[in-house]
Amino acid sequence: MNCLLCGTPFQSTPTWSKLFLYELDSSTCTKCFGKFEISESTIDFTDFLGTPYEGAVDSVFCLYTYNEAMKEYLHQYKFLQDFALAKVFAGKLQHAFQAKEGIVVPIPMHPEKLVFRTFSQVDELLNVAQISYQQFLIKTKAEAQGKKTKKERLKTTNLFEAIQTIEATNYILFDDIYTTGATIHHAAKVLKDAGAKRVDAITLIKG
Repeated sequence: MNCLLCGTPFQSTPTWSKLFLYELDSSTCTKCFGKFEISESTIDFTDFLGTPYEGAVDSVFCLYTYNEAMKEYLHQYKFLQDFALAKVFAGKLQHAFQAKEGIVVPIPMHPEKLVFRTFSQVDELLNVAQISYQQFLIKTKAEAQGKKTKKERLKTTNLFEAIQTIEATNYILFDDIYTTGATIHHAAKVLKDAGAKRVDAITLIKG
């Protein structure tokens, strides 16, 4: 097979996990994948203390840091719409979700943005990783959040609404990147206010 990032032919290494646990094959050569840096940082919720979002999120786990290789990956995947690149992290995401218990809820795109982008990058990451999920939220505001500060984001009226009954159980939010954390906290608050017992979050990247 050819590496999805550089196009170089490579052979996936067989492992016992792939044989008995149905682990997904890598779609990226070792050289390219080695450029991504595993996130070692701990998420700090201090800025949310004393706000309406305090206690909304129970934990956040981010797989990788936002380095130059990840920047290039996101540009190619999200903005150039190369959705085949969703396969790059499929095995790692599959493993991350196996360590958590709860209903997986992807962070949704606003319908207008989805039409422009043509596909949901968050949903596609889960689809390729063969992770079951449910759409419990809808995004109600179309304006971009990326250029706002954390304080500006937290002052924004909640970005999401629940579109299904939220049961008193565990939920796992999933997004592609965690920057200020405001998006995750907005979504978690909607779930908690509607009755969720616990809300954890997993993101591919820590910005």
